[in-house]
Amino acid sequence: MTSRPLSEQDAVNRRIYSSSRLVLTYARRNLHPAELTVFERFAGEFARARVLELGCGAGRITRHLVELSRSVVGIDVSPAMVDYCKRRVGNATFVVRDLRDLSPHDDASFEIVVGGQNVLDAVSHEERLDALKEIRRTLTPGGLLYFSSHNRNSTDALAAACRGPQFRLAKNPYRQARAAMSYVQGRRNHPRLSDLQRFESDYALLNDEAHGWRLLHYYIDRTTQERQLANVGFTLLEVIAPDGRVLESQEDDTGYTELHYVARSH
Repeated sequence: MTSRPLSEQDAVNRRIYSSSRLVLTYARRNLHPAELTVFERFAGEFARARVLELGCGAGRITRHLVELSRSVVGIDVSPAMVDYCKRRVGNATFVVRDLRDLSPHDDASFEIVVGGQNVLDAVSHEERLDALKEIRRTLTPGGLLYFSSHNRNSTDALAAACRGPQFRLAKNPYRQARAAMSYVQGRRNHPRLSDLQRFESDYALLNDEAHGWRLLHYYIDRTTQERQLANVGFTLLEVIAPDGRVLESQEDDTGYTELHYVARSH
């Protein structure tokens, strides 16, 4: 993949996502409803597949992939995440690698590529398009790509990015303390990053509440996402809501901050 100058988004995000302090934040085991739906609906294909997982984190999804699939390779930009996975998750190969550089993997190396936790949204628009091309190269013809992405149609996400952090009350003292801490962090971080937000015709770049409002994430609507996929050799098969429901093409999705996509390579 052609190297690009470091984008403002990348400069902001890589400091957070490369931090060893995030390991325990991502060290969970439960699958989300949308992930369960995908793994159930495509169980037969996973059972025969060599799988590449982009942004494996602390192995939350990987633990399930190794039970479903023939073989699994997990990559992550964070050495701490990869080290944690090597120690805690068996029957998979883990490598420190940026998802924007899949050049070590040969053409048609995998039957399935998985990009959970909105991992593609951490990179710039141009790098996202390059990454989708590289993913297509590494997939066999007829292979599957499953990933999630922030939803630009979300009314809550767009409103939050514009108004910034809001103080929230909680009955549980522990949750109240966390909410207060997040609010303080957000009040410090959002003004610094809000000027970097972008609202383009194909996407938006938003400073959302993730990790104390310290990140810039890519938001895209499903019509544009389908077009992006088609342009690099994919056919969109399904769009799935976070609650696990398969969405019809004209169904309202403004209530979801993220969507899950399953596509097949040509």
